[in-house]
Amino acid sequence: MTVHDKYTLPSNGRLLKATGVALVVASVLLVTAVLPAEYGIDPTGVGKRLGLLALAGDVQAAEVAKADGGPQPASGVPSADAETAALAAQAAAVFGAQPGQSFDARAVVRHASAARTETLSLTLEPGKGAELKALVDAGDGFVFHWTASGNVAVDMHGERPAVKDEYTSYWIEGAQREGAGRFVAPFAGQHGWYWLNRGQEPVTVQLSVTGFQDKLFRPGQP
Repeated sequence: MTVHDKYTLPSNGRLLKATGVALVVASVLLVTAVLPAEYGIDPTGVGKRLGLLALAGDVQAAEVAKADGGPQPASGVPSADAETAALAAQAAAVFGAQPGQSFDARAVVRHASAARTETLSLTLEPGKGAELKALVDAGDGFVFHWTASGNVAVDMHGERPAVKDEYTSYWIEGAQREGAGRFVAPFAGQHGWYWLNRGQEPVTVQLSVTGFQDKLFRPGQP
């Protein structure tokens, strides 16, 4: 028997069979381990029994915190499931179990103070721009509506405290006479609008906000 006879290559059939087995094993691992641990997807229920779903929650929370530049989530912070379970228990204690009732504890963000409405206005000369801002804590916000007597360019943006020459834009238009919406602050700081009058006539801008802002003001003015 020659060396070549002793170490003959496997046939095509054996290679296909081995490849098929490898694909099956990889698919099983993907469904039962990788998807539950990385993405919280658990079609078989094995990930839950093995405790892999908790890993997915920790990974995703850490990624969100890292992207926002904030700290890693501390242990002991109630999860959405825990808050919803507590709400369901409270409902049963107060009103009794009701058929067809479901719960979403995070649909409401509670606030210690009442919302308030503030309005300001400014006039832009041709070629000039100006800002109106609101001090808002992270997670708080307001609904807003502004109108202009002529077309203006507008940049709705926010600035972090004690950070110079940096800002985050939320909404930009080149020529607009009105804007309205709901805003939730992604970070604590000054959030508002810069309007620029590119026309040949003065333009008056009027702004109204209702929400949990600390105050509405025009930067650079008392």
